[in-house]
Amino acid sequence: MVVIFHKSLVEELRGVAGVVFATLLTIVVTSTLIRTLGRAASGKADAELLLPLIALSTVSALTLVISLTAFMSVLLVLSRMWKESEMVVWLASGQSLRRFIRPIWSFLWPIVLLISFVSLFLAPWAREQSEALKQGFESREEARRVAPGQFGESQTGKRVFFVENPESDSAELGMVFVVTREPDGRETVLMASRGRFRTDDEGQPWVTIRDGTRTDLPAWQVAGQRAIRTMTFQSYELEVDSSPGGASIESSVRAQSLVSLLLQLGPQQLGEIAFRIGTPMVCLLLGLLAIPLSVVNPRMGRSFHLLVAFLITMTANNLLSVTQAWIAQGRVSFAMGWWPLPLALTLLFVALMWFRSGLRRGPLEMVWLGIRRLRSQS
Repeated sequence: MVVIFHKSLVEELRGVAGVVFATLLTIVVTSTLIRTLGRAASGKADAELLLPLIALSTVSALTLVISLTAFMSVLLVLSRMWKESEMVVWLASGQSLRRFIRPIWSFLWPIVLLISFVSLFLAPWAREQSEALKQGFESREEARRVAPGQFGESQTGKRVFFVENPESDSAELGMVFVVTREPDGRETVLMASRGRFRTDDEGQPWVTIRDGTRTDLPAWQVAGQRAIRTMTFQSYELEVDSSPGGASIESSVRAQSLVSLLLQLGPQQLGEIAFRIGTPMVCLLLGLLAIPLSVVNPRMGRSFHLLVAFLITMTANNLLSVTQAWIAQGRVSFAMGWWPLPLALTLLFVALMWFRSGLRRGPLEMVWLGIRRLRSQS
């Protein structure tokens, strides 16, 4: 009978976990999509890289999604049992909450293995690929970083340009607006109705603009140079900055593989290792902690438990990030920094189980009875 109940409980947990995971993943993908579309609209990301960037960002967030899924699934299923009085029948038959540890463990261990793989290998790889794509976009030449309908700035900061609706897969441009500032403070404003990209024999990119005006603005801080000169032209050529868009961006610690971290052991690398090791441990302990936290008054709704699950998960992950920062800054050593949070969650789990399920029987109960006798005698 107990075995059948455990199997049905594990199946229900897996079903709820699938729904919770799909919901959380949809939220993450939607928020990532909005953020990436904003970057693309402002010219900070290539529109062609939207799908890869969204996918890689989603993979990077899987550790939090999986951890929250495990915790919420256990909490929702067990709180439902309390609300529908199934737990009352189970406890009335002589069982206790300790009996739920085994089926919950059967449900959690595959999730812990999955989140370990994601935390140690998959998420760093996704961050590395995402940084490589962003660096590739920043390293493009100025002509290829033109975003239609958006003001852009050259890497040197001397030129601001605006291109209206360039034709796709074509060198033809719509209206072109360019402002160039010289080192002595003089500015040149170019406006043309159309333009075209071209490359000379040496591979240098140029922009040929037609039917426009050029306005030369003097340096206003220089006395005696107040005249503004304006001229029209039929054809005008601009040399495009073809240098890389910036210096090479070093891979961040969060994007380094586990092997790279082990080969370059420093405070930051040790902090990252502590974070990656602590993530699956926190996931396991939060799942077990949901057993005593599921005890609920049947009159209370589920929304309260969802709020509790979210707050506890975010608090644990924030404390894990604080631990990582302390180790990276050298405030605590790796040997003294990786274990306090898992130990605190373990002690909290034991204390709540003792309080909720009568684990105080035995030696603990004798101590409690002794204290009560001393109080009564006094």
